[in-house]
Amino acid sequence: MLQSLMRVIQTGVRYGKVWPCQPELNSVFLENKLILVTSWAQKVTPPFIVLNGALLLWWHGSTHLPLILAMSLLLLSIPLQGWYRLGVRAEKQLPPAMCQWYQQILQQLQLQGVAVTARNPQPGQALRYYDLGQLLQQAYRQLDKAFIRNSL
Repeated sequence: MLQSLMRVIQTGVRYGKVWPCQPELNSVFLENKLILVTSWAQKVTPPFIVLNGALLLWWHGSTHLPLILAMSLLLLSIPLQGWYRLGVRAEKQLPPAMCQWYQQILQQLQLQGVAVTARNPQPGQALRYYDLGQLLQQAYRQLDKAFIRNSL
């Protein structure tokens, strides 16, 4: 159980690095907002936990130490919850409309003569959001942004 939880969190971190956070994708995908909030929480949460723990310890003394530690652990889990949510989303299968959009972008990249590193699934294999993220990242690097805007 713990290994699968850690695997999902690691997948979420990788997915957050692969996904292109472009403004055009905000209206269609939740990933941009979730990646932004999770990475912000990862930077801000540790100093806030130290400050919060020090102030609570100063106000209430060591009698409330178990409560202060429990609260600190809860606050520390906030970024992990975001990465977990991204990991679950990365492994989720694409709906049929998104699969068609994936194929359109893949064909456009191939027409431009770009060596595609994204996965081209065999019949019967399902595409995942992680695969879409990889393809979109490559499309944003190789194609003009007008194609992505027009295809949304």
